[in-house]
Amino acid sequence: MLKTFNNKNNLVQLITRCVQPQLGRHHYSTNTGDENNKPKTKTAILMLNLGGPQTLNDVEPFLTRLFTDRDIIKLPFQETVGRLIAKRRSPAVQKLYQSIGGGSPIGKWTEIQGKALSQRLDQLSPQSAPHKCYIGFRYASPLVDDAIQQMTKDGVTRAVAFSQYPQFSCTTTGSSLNNLWKSLETKGLESKFDWSIIDRWPLHEGFVSTVASKIQQALTHFANEAKRLNLIGEAAQPVLLFSAHSLPMRTVERGDPYPTEVAATVSAVVQTLGDQVPQHILCWQSKVGPLPWLVPKTSDTVVRLAKAGRNVIIVPIAFTSDHIETLSEIDIELKHLAHENGMKVFMRSESLNDDPKIIDAMADIVHRHISSGEQVANIKQYSLKCPGCIDETGTYCRTIRNPVSCHATA
Repeated sequence: MLKTFNNKNNLVQLITRCVQPQLGRHHYSTNTGDENNKPKTKTAILMLNLGGPQTLNDVEPFLTRLFTDRDIIKLPFQETVGRLIAKRRSPAVQKLYQSIGGGSPIGKWTEIQGKALSQRLDQLSPQSAPHKCYIGFRYASPLVDDAIQQMTKDGVTRAVAFSQYPQFSCTTTGSSLNNLWKSLETKGLESKFDWSIIDRWPLHEGFVSTVASKIQQALTHFANEAKRLNLIGEAAQPVLLFSAHSLPMRTVERGDPYPTEVAATVSAVVQTLGDQVPQHILCWQSKVGPLPWLVPKTSDTVVRLAKAGRNVIIVPIAFTSDHIETLSEIDIELKHLAHENGMKVFMRSESLNDDPKIIDAMADIVHRHISSGEQVANIKQYSLKCPGCIDETGTYCRTIRNPVSCHATA
């Protein structure tokens, strides 16, 4: 968050933030298709994401799963220490959820996206229809285990693991895939499904154009507000702050591709906007704790621009739906910080959520992947582990217990 934390809480705050908890309050099922499942599902699309607590009572279980997972966080006496941290952090995290309605919206948006995606795919790819989307969250219900159980019940054999993170990071997509492979192994289902993987899509033209369209809408709103306030000169020209969740520099220094892929998305969006694009900066949000993270920080940049008499439009460039980083950190905390430092106009471009354009983009991504017949959408990058990857088990987020036949080559 944007507050200053005391040293005693830095570690647990840092760990909590590092994994992007996402907030709102909606109930959803373990799959997103027709419950009658008629005719029998031919192709399953497993939509992978971290998830978030549906209610305040779900916060502690969510954090417990998080802090006891050694694929993401390595702690001494993991099981015991992780549970203690989760219990200690729960009240503070519950307050954050309360500020945006009491639970995570990510389940609602994923369910809506999945139902629409299934319908689009049935039209685009009748040879692989019927399609059915399943939700597989990392730390909140519906978990990957729930999705696999339902897929087995539905008689699915062909499955696509579709990461809902456009840009790849070992801490997000890598972790989610790792969790999937371990779940399959635990259940003895390594050979049950014919898997393929969509691990990243930072430059897909549909995704890029959808973000650009949201920015164009925001630019129109900004112009109207600037006119209403009689702003002139630079004050009447917004600065676009493309903002993505930050990473600790020690993760970046190991070779995690996330910063490069986020920057590539920003560049593509800027090119799409063409002459309409105003001045723009890529910033990084959600950093806490004393360790170095990616900079410039979004909060610091907002303060500097406010003091310089500038106004901004924040663009959440690495998210496909609303969550705590948009609804709480940007819409509440950053907005307050901006106005506190004299900024006249502070806006955020809308999240993609259920925009038909992002549904079309997702459908095109999956359709192309299925049509290609390839096991991994980006096999060259997927099979390359981070050069500085350190894992005491000798395995990596793209190879551990992986039923797809592609192994790290470097």
